[in-house]
Amino acid sequence: MPKRKKVKKTETMTPILTQSTRKRFSIPIHHLIAIGLVAGVALLAYSNSFNVPFHFDDRPNILQNPHIQIKVFSWDRIEQLIRNTYSETIRVFSLFTFAVNYYFGEFNVFGYHLVNFIVHVAAGIFLYWFLILTFNLPSLKEKYGALSYKIALFTSLIFISHPVQTQSVTYIVQRMSSMAGMFYLLTMVFYIKGRVSSGNRRVVYFAAAGLTYLLGIFSKENVAILPLFILLYEFYFFQNLSLSQKGKKIFLTLALIVGLIAIAGLVVWGKRYYELIIEGYKIRDFTLGERVLTQFRVVLYYLTLLAYPHPSRLNLDYDFPVSKTILDPPTTLISIVIVGGLIGYSIWKAKKMAMLSFCIFWYFGNLIIESSIFPLEMVYEHRLYLPAVGPFVLFSILLLRGVERLKQWREGLAGQVSTNRPQS
Repeated sequence: MPKRKKVKKTETMTPILTQSTRKRFSIPIHHLIAIGLVAGVALLAYSNSFNVPFHFDDRPNILQNPHIQIKVFSWDRIEQLIRNTYSETIRVFSLFTFAVNYYFGEFNVFGYHLVNFIVHVAAGIFLYWFLILTFNLPSLKEKYGALSYKIALFTSLIFISHPVQTQSVTYIVQRMSSMAGMFYLLTMVFYIKGRVSSGNRRVVYFAAAGLTYLLGIFSKENVAILPLFILLYEFYFFQNLSLSQKGKKIFLTLALIVGLIAIAGLVVWGKRYYELIIEGYKIRDFTLGERVLTQFRVVLYYLTLLAYPHPSRLNLDYDFPVSKTILDPPTTLISIVIVGGLIGYSIWKAKKMAMLSFCIFWYFGNLIIESSIFPLEMVYEHRLYLPAVGPFVLFSILLLRGVERLKQWREGLAGQVSTNRPQS
C-alpha cells in the first residue's frame, strides 16, 4: 500500500485561525459605508475651511502662548507644558494637541484645521457607534432595532454637517469643544461595550472608558457631567426604569462610583472653580443671578438655531439681552415655564417614551455647566456641539418613522386597489 502523506498541522490550522481572526476583526460592509458617508459629508461641508486664519481666543492660546511652542519633543518638555498650563487651566490635553501642531507646522493654519476636521469626523463616527449599540440593546431593540442603522446614520450625518457645528470645527481653539464631545461619546461606547461584555473584556472596556473620560476632562471641563449621564443611561436602558434586586446592586454601585468621582473633583478642583466664579463676576457687567435667569432664554434660543440655522442667525459674538429680573424681559418667565415644562414632561413620559425622555435630559443636562453659574459669555454656538445630539436623535426618529408609516400606508392602499380591481 502506498504511504499516506502526512499533513503538517500548520497547513490545516493556519487557514482556520486566519478565518476566525478575520471574522473577529472584520467590519460589516454597511458600517464601512456609514463611516465613509460621515467622512465624505464632513469633507464636503468643511473643504473650504482649511485656510481660515487665527481668530480671537486663538491668539492667547496659540499665537501668544510660549508654553505650546515646542521645538524639541521630549518628556521634560511635555512635563513643562503640563506644569505651566495647569496653573491656569485644566485643559492641558487640548493645549498638548496645539503643541503637536506647532511642532510639525508652527503657525501654518492648515495643520490645525486638519486636526480639528479629524476630531469632528471621529466624533461623528463615535456617535454612529454609540447609537447603533443603544438602539440594539434588549430594552430598545424591539421598538427601534429595524430602524437602528438608518437612525444612527441619519443622526450622525446631521451632526457632522449641521451649520451650528461650524464654530466648533473652523474656530481653531474650539477644538476643545469637539475633542470633549469626541471623548464623551467614545466613553459612552466603552461603557456600553463593558456592560454587555464579561470577564477580562469587561475590565478592558471599563478601563478604556475611565481613560477617555479623563482625556475628555482635560480637553474641556463640561465633560465632568458624563458620570451622571452614564448613571442615567444605566437606569433608562439597562434597568429599563425599574430596579430588580440585581439591578439595585448594579445601580447603587454605579451611583457610589459617580459620588466618589464628584467628591474627588470637588476636593481637587473645587477651590479653583469657586475662586473663578467669585473673581469672574467682578469683571462682568452682569451678576450671577442675571446670568442664570438669562440662560433659560438662551437654551431655548439654541433650539431655534438647531431648527433654523440660517447663516444670518449664526454669530461668533452675540449681543444677547440680559434678564434683569424674572419679568424683565417677560420672556424670562415664559422661558422658565417652558424649560420646566419640558423637563417635567420628560419625567412624566419616561416609562412610555424612554428615548424621548432621555434625549430631553441629554440636551439640557449637557448644557448645565456652561449655561448656569459660571461667569462665561452669555451665548456661544460651540456649546451646542454635544447637547445637539439629543434633538438630532429625536428628529431622526420622527422623520424615519414617518417615512416608514407613509410607506406602509401606500403599500396598504396599493393592496386594497389590487383587491378591489375587477377580474377580467
